Amino acid sequence: MPVSVIRPIIEPGRRIIVIGDINGNDEAFTKLLAKAEYSKKDVLIILGNLVEEGPDSLRTLRHVMELSQNGDVYCLLGNNDVIVKELLRNDRNEELLQYILKNENCIIADMLKTCGIPIKKDSNMFLVKQSLRVLYEREIAFVCAMPHILETEHFLFAHAQVYPGNPEDMKPSDVIRGDAFLDKGFSFRKYVVVGHWPVMLYGSKLRKANPIINETRKIICLNGGISVQRDGQLNALIIPEESSEDFSFICEDMLPKGKVLNSQMAGDVANTLTWPDNVVIPLERAGDFVYCKQDKTDLNFWVPESFLKCRDGVWYSEDVTDYQIPVTYGEIVSVIMKTSRGYLVKKNGVAGWYYGMIEPLGKE
Repeated sequence: MPVSVIRPIIEPGRRIIVIGDINGNDEAFTKLLAKAEYSKKDVLIILGNLVEEGPDSLRTLRHVMELSQNGDVYCLLGNNDVIVKELLRNDRNEELLQYILKNENCIIADMLKTCGIPIKKDSNMFLVKQSLRVLYEREIAFVCAMPHILETEHFLFAHAQVYPGNPEDMKPSDVIRGDAFLDKGFSFRKYVVVGHWPVMLYGSKLRKANPIINETRKIICLNGGISVQRDGQLNALIIPEESSEDFSFICEDMLPKGKVLNSQMAGDVANTLTWPDNVVIPLERAGDFVYCKQDKTDLNFWVPESFLKCRDGVWYSEDVTDYQIPVTYGEIVSVIMKTSRGYLVKKNGVAGWYYGMIEPLGKE
């Protein structure tokens, strides 16, 4: 199958809103559109991965379908979205069944629950697929029609990556699955905007969920890790019009908010323990924390015990930082979690530890 590239004409003066991986989080998507004051006058581009990971994959897909009927909405195909295309296959039935059984936040599981079809270890997936093809014909057709790349005069949009040169020469699998695009050293003549790889996975110091805009290489990375990272957020890039580079962004993280009641300075160190280098060796337990050595380095971290998982005798940690974040009395922060040692919070997209008191404000 060749790469699908669309080249719509976007009239001067129209605002472009570009949203990264929604990951089945329709509530965050809805709130982000409201923050952006989105209307039919805008052009909306979604960089793929509408579904999986979050709680509302089917609702998210249907929301985007509804928006596309009433405005200029373009949704690109992401690596997670192709799970819907599995319904059109007559093979890999056992593999799909096992995937559904292990992944509660799966669009096919959503479909089955919505239409009342039970799923069991001995379910006949051949028959299940036949039923879902009829019941969700519109949804399947919408996903199958998603292009891989959208190109305009000054921008190129894709889910994961593109290579310099003619985008039609790429393989679809490379466009939707390429990891760590920013680390590959490419530079471009026009801005390339991608999602897929969560931005906080770049770098080893601060964990920051805001978009990365590399003006020299003309690359923008937008995936804030909503639904897949505790400190994740859904990012939207605002382009005032197609010929403009006067970018801004907004975000929605769905985390409860709190008012800081004590000021603190930034800490002396800032390191992160990040996937895929997240194998650790537990050394010492103290309350709800475990002191761990990162397997690939000499760095040691106090890790919340709830972040640790053991598989086949190997310990893994969720992404974590040791950064003491600077805050001032009265500032509003997103509260990621409360522990016996303090709060893991996020301010201006940056995650870190706060050791004072917080006045809870709830969600925005």
